[in-house]
Amino acid sequence: MVSPRGGVLNACADIAGLEAASALLAVVGSVLEAGEAVSDAERAAFLEHMAATLAEVVSIAANRLPVNAGTHAAAERLMRRA
Repeated sequence: MVSPRGGVLNACADIAGLEAASALLAVVGSVLEAGEAVSDAERAAFLEHMAATLAEVVSIAANRLPVNAGTHAAAERLMRRA
């Protein structure tokens, strides 16, 4: 079952996604501030998680846009770039 756009379950999922993104952002910020104390391999370990989180946040933002021909065309252009 897919929850309807703008429904309560959809909003709860968006909130959970944004909370996870905020937590990951704080962790990555701390890792970057550590500078030389963190190896390149340790920094790289966060890259996949950051990309997945960014994709989720972009999806949340896209779901908040009004649906019309202009936003649909813009979304298609963005997806072709990715």
